[in-house]
Amino acid sequence: MRKTAAKVPHAPGGPNAGLSPQAAVAELGQAALGGMAMENVLDLAVMLACEALNVEYAMILHQPASGARLVVAAAHGWGDAVEIGGTELSCQPGSLAGYTLATNDPVIVHDLASDRRFTHPARFADHRIKSGISVVIPDLNRPYGVMGVHTRQLRQFTLEEGDFLRSIAHVIGGTVQNRRSRASIDRQAEVQDRRLRYQAALAECAQTLLGNTGEQRLDEAVKALLTATQASYVLVERNHIDPELGLCSKTVAEIEKDGAPRSQLRNAYWDLVPWEKMPISRAKLEAGKPFVVVPDELVGIEKEHYAADPNPVMSELNIPIFVDGRWEGLIGFSESTIVREWTDEDVSLLTTAAAMIGAFWEREAARESREQLIRAKDEFLASISHELRTPLTAVVGFGEILRDAGHTLSDTDRREFLELLVAQGSDVTNIVNDLLVAAKADIGTLNVARVPVNLRAQTVQVLEAFNRDQLDRIGQFKANDVRAIGDPDRIRQIVRNLVTNALRYGGDTVQIELFDRDETGILVCDDGTAIPEEDRERIFQPYQRAHNAPGIVGSLGLGLSISRNLARMMNGDLVYRFENNLSIFELILPKAA
Repeated sequence: MRKTAAKVPHAPGGPNAGLSPQAAVAELGQAALGGMAMENVLDLAVMLACEALNVEYAMILHQPASGARLVVAAAHGWGDAVEIGGTELSCQPGSLAGYTLATNDPVIVHDLASDRRFTHPARFADHRIKSGISVVIPDLNRPYGVMGVHTRQLRQFTLEEGDFLRSIAHVIGGTVQNRRSRASIDRQAEVQDRRLRYQAALAECAQTLLGNTGEQRLDEAVKALLTATQASYVLVERNHIDPELGLCSKTVAEIEKDGAPRSQLRNAYWDLVPWEKMPISRAKLEAGKPFVVVPDELVGIEKEHYAADPNPVMSELNIPIFVDGRWEGLIGFSESTIVREWTDEDVSLLTTAAAMIGAFWEREAARESREQLIRAKDEFLASISHELRTPLTAVVGFGEILRDAGHTLSDTDRREFLELLVAQGSDVTNIVNDLLVAAKADIGTLNVARVPVNLRAQTVQVLEAFNRDQLDRIGQFKANDVRAIGDPDRIRQIVRNLVTNALRYGGDTVQIELFDRDETGILVCDDGTAIPEEDRERIFQPYQRAHNAPGIVGSLGLGLSISRNLARMMNGDLVYRFENNLSIFELILPKAA
């Protein structure tokens, strides 16, 4: 178990006496973006909170699952009274933590002794705590937990101090989401890399089997199969169309137990055999089924053909080889002395070998597929790097200025820097949210709620996140309450994407309208250039970009694809049209009863 925080290094520059709340938030954000370990980020957060608010105690509680007890994830000032990862607190509604989880606002306690809203842990009395603030640490779908600061002094904490602590909590929540999204991206990359390695291994194996002198290499490969099973004979045959005989089975590799070279093998009889002489085998293999041949049990023309072999076969196990769903040949084990009982392991080994040979015969298509996957991966990772680096560079740069030269700046300059920090941080959060949704969609774990939603209220909430300059470009938003069925979080995400899209790539004026007809929804319009006809569906595909067209959210090309997917998951749709010199994105949702 980790001990409570005692000494955690600050971000470059170090703390100074009278650390301001703004500086504390900036320092924590810089440390989190700088790649500090998560447990150290939490330790730094409680230390900075204590220093900025001049209190003795701070604690971060993590709720690992909905309804679960809260576990201490970081603490400052508590000494041995709490154990990181070991101490647990109740989240029942009557507790301070439970009360905090139930509200979005900071919970301020001026006098613990007289506050009757909730009960307090016994350790609060042990430490003579009298006042404090608690806030929810947000996460994507449910709270990460609770953060609280406390003091032994009776103190009238202000709303501004509550907002500061909430800012710290939001940095923590954003860091948790960022780390989770990065882990999700890493997992997706690992899955993709594993597939690529598998394809590359098949291609390498196929090249080893045949290479430039295919039959000799294949002879060397089947020798290993022969040794593994102790069969008398291994053969590979490929379908071949002969002008006179029609579809035939042509031997392309074979080896006997004594290792004789192909030129000396006894079974030249099987070099080229019309499949019309082996109708039973053909029916089985063409249907994709392994087939055990015991010549004495065959009937008709096939029995006659086996009986005419100058070196008779006693039993044979044949596995079909397919290429892109087409039956292309077979690989088989043969016994000339006994009727062998072929095991599941024999079937599995030959099936794998058949897949490898089929992969070789398909190598050109496989190579092209691999190259496309690699290009898509490289382009995607490069896009992520670019999209994250730009706002993160700004956040770090402005943060360093505020840290190192903040005292020389005017109040106006500091406010502008902070607004830029928030804007760039919001960009990072939006990118991460889009990546999380895309990752969940890829692995089939994306879910949406379907509840009555006030579209006007959701739109207003989205607009509150934009700065004054952006809002100046948005026409006055007046709308009556319109109710739809959908997921409030996902509706806000779609509206945010569409408004951001219009502000970045649209014209000078952006309009937002609500409509209430047979269906309900939201229109986001701008007076920019129309998206070309040929691009109007392509822009809704993931990772598709048309940089000259005003229809792409960020260079990742995810925003519109995600937005349409979310709309359709809510039984709605997202469409684009150009009319009356306006580019119009229309979010359509089912109407609430």
